[in-house]
Amino acid sequence: MSKYSASIFNYLFNSINAIVMIVNGIIMVPIYFKFMPISTYGAWLATGNIVAMLGLVESGFASVITQKMSVAIVNKDEKHFFQLAGANIYTAILMAIALFILGLTIFPFVANWINAEESIKHSITIAYIISLASAAISLLVSLLGAFPQVWQETKTVGIITTIINILGIISLVVYLYAGFGVVSLALGYITRALLNLIGQGSWIMIKWRKLHLSRPTFNFKIIKELLKDCFYPFLSRISNVFMGHSQSFILAMFINPAMAVVYDITSKIAVVACNFVSMANGSFFALLSLTFASKDKQEINRLIKNVSIFFMTVLFSAILYSLVFTESIVHFWVGLDKYGGNLLLIVIVISVLVSQMKNYFNNLLYTGGLINKSAKLDVLSMILYIILLVSIISFVQIYAIPVATFITSVLFMGLYLKLLKKDLLVEIQSILKTILKLTLISTPFVLLHFFLDVYLLKLPILLIYGIVFTLIYSFFIAISNKEFVKLLIVRFKNGK
Repeated sequence: MSKYSASIFNYLFNSINAIVMIVNGIIMVPIYFKFMPISTYGAWLATGNIVAMLGLVESGFASVITQKMSVAIVNKDEKHFFQLAGANIYTAILMAIALFILGLTIFPFVANWINAEESIKHSITIAYIISLASAAISLLVSLLGAFPQVWQETKTVGIITTIINILGIISLVVYLYAGFGVVSLALGYITRALLNLIGQGSWIMIKWRKLHLSRPTFNFKIIKELLKDCFYPFLSRISNVFMGHSQSFILAMFINPAMAVVYDITSKIAVVACNFVSMANGSFFALLSLTFASKDKQEINRLIKNVSIFFMTVLFSAILYSLVFTESIVHFWVGLDKYGGNLLLIVIVISVLVSQMKNYFNNLLYTGGLINKSAKLDVLSMILYIILLVSIISFVQIYAIPVATFITSVLFMGLYLKLLKKDLLVEIQSILKTILKLTLISTPFVLLHFFLDVYLLKLPILLIYGIVFTLIYSFFIAISNKEFVKLLIVRFKNGK
């Protein structure tokens, strides 16, 4: 499989899996409310944030090992590749164990931290322990996933993951109707994690034998060097996890679990839509690393230009649709009594937009090898975010999170772009032109939508409006990116 086709297949299957996860994260929510009250679901969301923060144990190792194995493959250094492969396997196992043990040390306190009601503390604690085990297994799967990435063999793994995610949702429904309550959510996660480990692990072993590769070698020195290289990425992970996965925990702790649910539901469409976008970072990570390793500046800038057009187009589309359709979707989904209002939505969506762009530029720095510099800036951005959040949360309440995110992301996005231009010689002008063009295309659609104020709380009107809106917007996007669309088709067919 060509490297371009592999990256596109990777993104395609990641997007399909995101659609499956939409079923789990959006469509299933009204079903959850049939089996548990809103406060219980809010406590579960806060618990999930704690588990996500424990994922810091991964310390950015996946990005480091993928980048280094990509370089070894480009340099045709088989010995070093096998050393890195062995380090990846052994470190993945150790990190998974460490995550689980670390999480167990705090399980007696979790229910109190998130202000869970007395009647559900036992169930929340059990759900936390099971989801902790699921996170440990998922961490192992994630690190082993570096192999198909650097081999640029993503199609089969994508199919396996899609099937398993569907089975995970089916199992979740079974657990709910079997009467496990909030614990069902955790059981669904661990079922999916175990099946992923079995499915992807088996494929990697079969592929390894098929390629007639030698056994990975254990080299403690290599592992030590990799872990040393992960110090700054680890700090970067703290920043990303805290800024991206702490909202429910913060709101549950400083306000109440019910407010965490309101924020989660109001932001859900934008967050889930942007999951499609953020997948481009992971889907093209190996390709970008391989291209940076080639030292071909012309090819590097050509690739970054094309990937940036793709990324930014999908990002702006996701943001636009989130602004236009979130209120009506929430109405049909769980009811507007759990919706935070258009002002909160606008603030959240703008903060998500700049945050996603910041993360994209950060990803480019990683693939270009500027891991430590990027990570240091990530840590500084987290410090600024915390200072802003603590300073304003008592005054602006639920708005504190998106406001702090927006201010921090804008400032550090500029610093990332400066590094891309200065240290990696990336032509950032083409990226900025793409952002400006998409802003000029999307803004009139937003203004027109709010000016027309069409009543979209009736399904037939929503469907007609959605179709007309999509046709007109797609037309403008297509004519403004004609050359890129043609190039994308050629790349996919020929892989050149």
